[in-house]
Amino acid sequence: MLDNAVINLGLKPIEFWDMRFVDYLRFVIHKAKEEANEWDRFRCLYSIINNVNASKKSEQKKPKEMLPLWTDKWALLNKKPITPPTEEEKKQMLERVGK
Repeated sequence: MLDNAVINLGLKPIEFWDMRFVDYLRFVIHKAKEEANEWDRFRCLYSIINNVNASKKSEQKKPKEMLPLWTDKWALLNKKPITPPTEEEKKQMLERVGK
């Protein structure tokens, strides 16, 4: 872990040893998100270039289709699940519609 912290994350050994393990994990995730943001900018530019040069609309692609990233799945996992309406809410909706 020390090698990863010094070589890949740019931490000094004293900074690494002063961190708690949770702080280190947060720093690793932060650095991974920074790198994913750079790739996101790249794929946006790549899709713009591709879509400008596409002869048909069907050849145009969204950035997420061209280069999927782990952050795309991360965003889906962080979404709140949609809860179905209760029986009372269903009745209220039907009353508003007039049925």
